[in-house]
Amino acid sequence: MTIDTTRRDDNLPLLDAKCAVSGRIGSRGAGSRAATAAIWLGCAVVSAIPMATTASAHVKWFVTCNASDDPLPPQAVFTPTFWLFSALFVTVLYVGCAIEQTKLGTSLSRLLDRWTEPLHKRTDGLLRAVAAVSFTLLWADGDCILTPELKGSGTWLSAIQVLIPIYLIARATLPAAAAGILVLYGYGAASDGLFHMLDYPFFLGLAAYFALSISQNAKLRSFRFDCLRWTVALSLMWPSMEKFLYPSWIAPILTQHPELTLGFDVGTVITGAGVVEFGLAFAMFWTPLVRRFAAAALALLLFSATFDFGKMDGIGHLMIIALLLLVFADPGRKQASCSPAVAPLVGGATLLAVIFLYAGFHTLYYGASPAALVPLASGAALAALAISFLCLPGLAHGLRRAIRRRLLLWLIERDEAGDTLTVQRPRDLATPRRVTRSERLVAVRAHG
Repeated sequence: MTIDTTRRDDNLPLLDAKCAVSGRIGSRGAGSRAATAAIWLGCAVVSAIPMATTASAHVKWFVTCNASDDPLPPQAVFTPTFWLFSALFVTVLYVGCAIEQTKLGTSLSRLLDRWTEPLHKRTDGLLRAVAAVSFTLLWADGDCILTPELKGSGTWLSAIQVLIPIYLIARATLPAAAAGILVLYGYGAASDGLFHMLDYPFFLGLAAYFALSISQNAKLRSFRFDCLRWTVALSLMWPSMEKFLYPSWIAPILTQHPELTLGFDVGTVITGAGVVEFGLAFAMFWTPLVRRFAAAALALLLFSATFDFGKMDGIGHLMIIALLLLVFADPGRKQASCSPAVAPLVGGATLLAVIFLYAGFHTLYYGASPAALVPLASGAALAALAISFLCLPGLAHGLRRAIRRRLLLWLIERDEAGDTLTVQRPRDLATPRRVTRSERLVAVRAHG
């Protein structure tokens, strides 16, 4: 194999000029496409506004729900309306991810970083203050454990609720506040059932955040906010399944607030509300710009729902709204580039997986174990499919690198066996010579 360095292209300046012109044209074309996609995305989001307020209301706070009711079968959930809204969700997700990788997305990220930097720097203090206010309101109410529908009473319960704000004052006592939150969560699980408490995993994330606040390990301190963001997303994603599997729970809310339907069919609004809530919650697991806009949209929806559903909804969602604002202010860490085409595949598979898993775990918790096997197996298979969609691009890239490196090593081995790897020099300067071992190692490192 020869590496030829004898010729240089005399037309490099001309080629560079052509490339520069084509680059400017390409950048203008990319900017135009990004602007068009942004306009389309905005229109798609606006079209989902009629479902937004319904999606932000927590059903169990306003309607008497029997958690042991059987969910709808899958064939009743997967209607043409469901597939239509699901297609809209994955399309909007794809467009958002595509915009993030353009110059427009980079500019938006820098702009948000600059605007939200004061809030991001005060994340710890704001979180402690809002948590203190939230638990003080629970203590003042007197019969709530963690949320409006979780009822409990007792002197010890009030004592824990009032001690948590006190423990939040000093950093050294934050683990004690975390322990108090875990005790309240455990009491809620004992009184209302563990399946019911799966609606509120963000309390576990909040406890983990406070417990890790005194750690001297930088990685743990960085991980605590990611853990909190994930649990907030799960707290919105899991209850969204009620819109698909228990539409009869949501129908009374729309009966009391008919203006929320804007004239649409009740079933259509309920399905759309479920997809909106799930889609925005899922986006909080994704790349920085996508999750920041999703967090902002969710915070706005939860705040606007207060005007329709009253102070109970506002007080109950106070902690989540604060957490969503902090997610919006978090610039996130640099992540490995992910193709926008992966997002709709993972998002669609996750939506189906969570529906099956919710139905399976509900049947396992309240019903017969054999009946839960089919939905649990289906959900697990879809979850594995989503993970494979997420991991395959990285595996393919690593496989290409390994094959290229192996091929180069094989060529070097052939060279050592007798073939000559040469560098062709100008004829008037030198004759071809054998490449040294050190030069071969440099070549391997350069390609590996």
